[in-house]
Amino acid sequence: MRTIAEYKPLAGQQFAVLVVGVGQVGSCWLDQFAPTLPPTARVHSTHNSSTPLTTGTIEQLNDKGQTLLVLDLTASEKVSRCYPEWIRAGANIISANKYAGAADTAFYQEVQQALQENNRQWLYRATVGAGVPIPQLVRECTANNDPVLRVEGNFSGSLTWIFQQYRPGDKLSEWLRKASEAGITEPDPRTDLGGMDVAKKLLIVAREAGWDFDLAEADIQNLVLASSLDEELDAAFDDWRQANYPDATQFCYIGRLVADGQHGVKASAALEPVSADSPYAGLAPDRAYFQVWTADHPAGTITVEGPGAGLEATAGAVHKDILEAIAR
Repeated sequence: MRTIAEYKPLAGQQFAVLVVGVGQVGSCWLDQFAPTLPPTARVHSTHNSSTPLTTGTIEQLNDKGQTLLVLDLTASEKVSRCYPEWIRAGANIISANKYAGAADTAFYQEVQQALQENNRQWLYRATVGAGVPIPQLVRECTANNDPVLRVEGNFSGSLTWIFQQYRPGDKLSEWLRKASEAGITEPDPRTDLGGMDVAKKLLIVAREAGWDFDLAEADIQNLVLASSLDEELDAAFDDWRQANYPDATQFCYIGRLVADGQHGVKASAALEPVSADSPYAGLAPDRAYFQVWTADHPAGTITVEGPGAGLEATAGAVHKDILEAIAR
């Protein structure tokens, strides 16, 4: 396998990058990574809710012979629903947005069909694991006829950041506030606490293994234990901890996919106590740790660790996808 540096774009090929979403991730990419784009690529335009990207813009650039890379750096379902029309207009898509990858089966298949019919790319390593390429690993195992049997890891960078530092006696709301201020949580922290962010990531990875499931069928623990995210949350969480794990000193929110011959796959995620000898115990707050079990791997288990949270890790994953798209 060749490295990115060994690939060269076709002579005269130019890449126009259109950025949708200039919030925290978008701003980080524009400030830190856009200046390092190769000479064949440039940022053409940025878009938000007041200046949406239209198919007309894509078609005009496509007609000029430029290769278009649309970066979806939003957390918007509405934006993700534009993928099929953008692809048909000539765009390649690079996503940090999880909605399309975890959409209902019909829409997901519509996106895949548009990609196939129009010979376009959709890359989305930033949607799961940030700097840890879990979707790619599962995809490669499946493509190499090595069936994936189980995937496990701390799928939530935000909950890992919080619970690697939280200790009994702390106020959970304070760690949640700090994570939000650092840009580590979703725009609405209830998305993180509710577990739906992890459920989406599990579905994205499951589809790489050839599995599918309804998000409502996943066994996901909801940590939104109170109507507010302040003292009421602290009291409710402490009650839950005392009732379930009174002696635990450290926790980790762990997601799992397990092959099930009868139903295809079982998806679950829960906050679990962590023992001192657990691989999760010594993780830095911004690290991710995943294990993938396959049928034929010599060691049985593939272990991957790397950056798992933060704006730079997410923006960096987006940039890797851009370089890969340019290199193809």
